[in-house]
Amino acid sequence: MTSLNCLLCENSSNFYHQDNKRSYFRCNNCELIFVPRNEQLSPKEEKSVYDLHQNIPDDPGYRKFLQRFVTPLNESIPRHSKGLDFGSGPGPTLHLMLAELGHSCLNYDIYYAHLPELLVSGQYDFIASTEVVEHLSSPAVIFKQLFDLLKPGGCLAIMTKRSQNLERFKTWHYIQDPTHICFYNEFNLQWIANKYNARVTFPHSDVAIFHTNH
Repeated sequence: MTSLNCLLCENSSNFYHQDNKRSYFRCNNCELIFVPRNEQLSPKEEKSVYDLHQNIPDDPGYRKFLQRFVTPLNESIPRHSKGLDFGSGPGPTLHLMLAELGHSCLNYDIYYAHLPELLVSGQYDFIASTEVVEHLSSPAVIFKQLFDLLKPGGCLAIMTKRSQNLERFKTWHYIQDPTHICFYNEFNLQWIANKYNARVTFPHSDVAIFHTNH
């Protein structure tokens, strides 16, 4: 298998790299690097990995880690905004940090807070998604869903490490996590912004904020 359709833009993608666990393809159009579907974990296997995460809301180290995401997000949204933490995980903390800044934020997670009633289009001032998009087996579907959930002028903020060149990719610790299946860079994040008529800023090396038009 030397060619596949991209999981993000559905254009042609070619074989990029192989390690001792799985293979990786790179899109010729948007440059997304991804693991083929037949080499991805099953939902049961994926959840078993997430169950090992120790994200504790009152852990100062975890809060410090999230702060570099929370600060630029807070600067990008109006006071007392209503938002959604998409992919909140087993120890949701982001909503507490945002509440301390005067915002309301609901938690949604397909495994730990599966509340489909929260996924109603056009109801949020912002959506926050930290360390989620690299896990998506269908990023094209999910990005459309997330932008649809925003009110006009809303903001989508994501946290994910961005890929570099092939040599660095080969030894990148990020690809060692078996639940990480999509790897982004500034080019494909800009591609997403263009597709959804938004502008994107990069306040940190692993943070991207999409600002939709009014």
